Amino acid sequence: MAALLLWPGFRPVMAGTGSPRREVFDYTSMSGWPEAPDLTAASVYMIELNSGAVLVDKNSREQSFPASTTKIMTCLLALENCQLDERITLSHDAIYDIEEGGHHYDFQEGEVLTVDECLRFLMVESVNEIAYALAEHISGSLEAFADLMNQRAKELGAENTNFKNPHGLNDPEHVTTARDMAMILWGCVQNEQFCYYAGLPSVSGIRGRAVRMEEDFPVFGNHHLMLRSSSDYYDKDVVCGKTGYTSLAGNTLVTYASHGDMDVVCVLMQGGSDRFNDTRLLLDYAWNNFTTRSTADLARELLAQAAEPFTLADTLVPGTSIVFPNSFPFPVLRTLMKTEFSVGEVTDHGTITGTRLWKMGDSVLQREIVEIPYVEETQKPAEPDAGPEAPTLEPYSEPEGILYEDVLGWRLLDLLIIGGLFLLLIILFVVLVWVISTWHQDREEEIEELKAEKEEEKAEKKAEKLRKKAEKEKEKAEKNDRWKFRGH
Repeated sequence: MAALLLWPGFRPVMAGTGSPRREVFDYTSMSGWPEAPDLTAASVYMIELNSGAVLVDKNSREQSFPASTTKIMTCLLALENCQLDERITLSHDAIYDIEEGGHHYDFQEGEVLTVDECLRFLMVESVNEIAYALAEHISGSLEAFADLMNQRAKELGAENTNFKNPHGLNDPEHVTTARDMAMILWGCVQNEQFCYYAGLPSVSGIRGRAVRMEEDFPVFGNHHLMLRSSSDYYDKDVVCGKTGYTSLAGNTLVTYASHGDMDVVCVLMQGGSDRFNDTRLLLDYAWNNFTTRSTADLARELLAQAAEPFTLADTLVPGTSIVFPNSFPFPVLRTLMKTEFSVGEVTDHGTITGTRLWKMGDSVLQREIVEIPYVEETQKPAEPDAGPEAPTLEPYSEPEGILYEDVLGWRLLDLLIIGGLFLLLIILFVVLVWVISTWHQDREEEIEELKAEKEEEKAEKKAEKLRKKAEKEKEKAEKNDRWKFRGH
């Protein structure tokens, strides 16, 4: 059913950050995947949101303590259950039921703040008393609020998370994973108000009573240094995030960043003091090693190359994206990709839902929920002695012609033929080099032999000359001796 990709009326369901459907696709084990940077954090997870592609996974399902990154869930629930101008009264427990070392300000029991003020202090200065007060205001108690947190976490895709409080202070049962925190933050950043409060670089106030930017009020900078322009770690691509630290958790950090067509969430758990540098390395890795392509663009290119006789009108609606490593030659990737379609339910408005998979080998790169029209069968002529049959609906069937898989199959065959010819040329070249090298070596040996023979011949001639000269000298000496003898 892959030809459904090209069928007029095809409508993919959006799955980016603005959609409640959030599915993860992990094909990092694919051969040639870029090597992730060396990080100090024990547990790391990074995912691209428009495609759902996992970019880095390091012990992401190991449970650990989230510390104050817990507050992203507290903030989200406050935005979903409160109005910003609602007023919250700080209770006795909110002030005094905080473990030693967890207090931030000299708040007083009975003080009143708006939800807007609370969220500023919660996300910028990570005030534990504020988290406590919000939990009481929303659910009546910490226990009831923890139940709400866990319910919402499951809705967002968390699988191994158990929240016990709204602030993240030490509790041996308050645990999560890097993967779960990424899924939770993914859900959080779909709320624009969350991005605003979690992205504030600073907040000002006096004893928590006034949150106004005035010169005589102290200014408190966001603990997430990548949001503060005055910090050496500042990164303009970072949209929002949250830090955390407790003696049990160590340093934790969750970050949402956007660059070009890519939106990523990265989570560090059990990190050292270098968590901001770790996050910078992760973001550089994402921006420099990957490219996103929309499924609509991919379909358009494949359609054009296949020379399908169908029109493009109303066929290619912008949908989801697929992430590709830059190290993979895209023409080859495009050739090896294939789509699979499975039919789902029939709707009341004359369409049928289904699922379209984008695959490469056994790896699923993307899944889209699509709708296609039913084709109504024309009324059949009446048979003898039988009344006319009622018209029936029949699911869409593939049109005749070149199918999507056929085109990809021929492309793959072409690729194999070209590869075979290229390999043959390499073999011929190697053989030719070997033949030339062997001839050259033999020729050099012949030349050396000729040189040796000439040297030997020259030496023999020289020796012969010396022998003849010696004989002449000897004859001359004997002749002289005879004359001397006669004279005496």
